[in-house]
Amino acid sequence: MNSFLSRGSIVSACCLYALFVCQSLTIASQDPKNPGHEQIGTVMGRAVYRDQLRTGKNVTQREELFRLFAQPVKEQYISDRRKSLVPTEQEITYAAAFFCRDQQIRRLDDKEKNMIRQQLLTIEKQLRTEQLVSSEKRTLQEQQTELQACLDMPCRTFARFMLDRWKFQRHLYLTYGKGRILWQQAGIEAFDGMYRWLQDREKQGEFSIDDPRLHTEFYAYWTTQKHGAFLTRDQKRIREFLSPDWAHQLPRAEQHFKKLPETKPNQK
Repeated sequence: MNSFLSRGSIVSACCLYALFVCQSLTIASQDPKNPGHEQIGTVMGRAVYRDQLRTGKNVTQREELFRLFAQPVKEQYISDRRKSLVPTEQEITYAAAFFCRDQQIRRLDDKEKNMIRQQLLTIEKQLRTEQLVSSEKRTLQEQQTELQACLDMPCRTFARFMLDRWKFQRHLYLTYGKGRILWQQAGIEAFDGMYRWLQDREKQGEFSIDDPRLHTEFYAYWTTQKHGAFLTRDQKRIREFLSPDWAHQLPRAEQHFKKLPETKPNQK
């Protein structure tokens, strides 16, 4: 595996995808406690209210802003580009076989299955609830299918997480001006590409944050937060990000790599 995917990042990434699915079980159908409360913006044509911002020790305001504004925009963007951004079953199978060569990933995959079983039980209970509307029921059934597949295929959760993230971040880098990348525990992020993409989505009217303080906080990750040496233009790192070893095992891999940018002299 490429050197940037450390043991620590493997541990984090292995858990993140399943946790995201688990959290989405409650978030997907979440409505504001009181629609009459102060509106702070819109996302995909829907109003967003201040009382939708969850508070607590384990969640930051910025994370909540990303959840309420960036996540719905991202989901719609990917849905509109499914052919290029959503992994195929064949790609997931090939990637899972590659990652399962790593014994640590296999051990984490075994531990994760208990979490997945609990998530499936939660979904089964929710599906028995009569209050579900058809769209909520369909979402839960899709999540149920994906989680069951994770139980049936070793390392599927990790493979799906890596493919989802890589395809999207790589797309942002190549589509939105390249620029710097950021090393995160869950993998490489197209730092400048993501920033430009969000600004473009906002300009297109897909979301708006009317509260100036919250708007500043939303973009602070790119404008004021310090990322140190993890934020880089290093061309070797960028090539590893665009063309990781495991991705070359995918079916029709040449389609991903035939238009890669040329490597330039090293810049940091």
